[in-house]
Amino acid sequence: MRRGQIGIIGGGIGGIATALALHQIGVPVIVYERAACLREIGAGMMLWPNATRVLRDLGLLEQMVARSGPNTHFLVRSASGRILMNIALGKFDVPAVCIRRTDLLAILLRALPSECVRLGYELDHLKQARGKVQIYFKNGTTEEHAAVVGADGSRSRVRSELFGASDPVYRGYAIWRGLVRYTGRATMPGYNSETWGNGKRFGILNTGHGDFTWYATANVPKDHGDGPRGRKKELQEMFAGWHEPVADFLEATEESGILKHGARDRPPLPRWGIGRVTLLGDAAHPCTPNLGQGGCMALEDAFVLARCVEREPTLVRVLRRYEFLRRKRTRHMQQRSQLMGRIGQLEHPLIVRGRRVVTRLLPARIFEYNLRRIYAYGIPG
Repeated sequence: MRRGQIGIIGGGIGGIATALALHQIGVPVIVYERAACLREIGAGMMLWPNATRVLRDLGLLEQMVARSGPNTHFLVRSASGRILMNIALGKFDVPAVCIRRTDLLAILLRALPSECVRLGYELDHLKQARGKVQIYFKNGTTEEHAAVVGADGSRSRVRSELFGASDPVYRGYAIWRGLVRYTGRATMPGYNSETWGNGKRFGILNTGHGDFTWYATANVPKDHGDGPRGRKKELQEMFAGWHEPVADFLEATEESGILKHGARDRPPLPRWGIGRVTLLGDAAHPCTPNLGQGGCMALEDAFVLARCVEREPTLVRVLRRYEFLRRKRTRHMQQRSQLMGRIGQLEHPLIVRGRRVVTRLLPARIFEYNLRRIYAYGIPG
């Protein structure tokens, strides 16, 4: 079984992490990426202990920590800056950190032989026959593999091949992101935060060495476009009067560096694969970003798949076992993230006032306990 080469469609964090996990146990693997160069779209991301545990087992944790910022507490604030809740992340066998997505991808890529990645290969269609999977690319080439993993994002072509085309579900708000250098005193080392307003939020993550990533959300229609004066001006008006350093972060961000997309996910699938093809990461379980677990779930997927390869005798059984082990957890994460998004995006002034009072009165240890259950996840055998 190990002599069968596995093809991975998609060269993002999930695809490269899967290739590395398989390569480290001796499974030949090729990643096919449609872009001409590998780059991770986005700003920064959280790596919670459930993800850094995977990176430790891949031998990459020290490099990650060196390129990231610490994360020991998470603050929930009001627009005035008042702390509504201080959630301590607790002590685990591995740290929680914040890192730029490009840095994470670069570290994963350095650990994977370059011949395992092929660029400029955009999937056209798949065909399964005689115990193999033929991959037909739009550049006219065809490749054959013993199995294929679709790690090609929330608009996955592999998913469409297996289960038909469909669009992700828009959840009623947009998300803007950016990166910034900041040396002021309005943030504390290890303390990241999210501020809640009326139908709006602003998050600040320290990615280390004076670098920060920020994100902003606002309830807008699905077809909401950029204003005539650009994204930066729109955000500055939207978050005018909010506590420090929100205005400083927006002012220091270049217009061209502000990313924007709608908050979208998909209903959980009853199954992720057919025959010798399966899905991974956002292709299988796209999630709104409210728990910071999207990339973490992809890393977990990668390591669970490799563990199944070590324990199951055939590739078809590997894929079905992997899917069985991952469906319940990722479904739970999708649902919890949706719920947190609905709470965070509440807009009616009276309801927002009630949310503020309840958040301030609720013991933080309730949230700490529930979050630790997520972070303490161990890769099943």
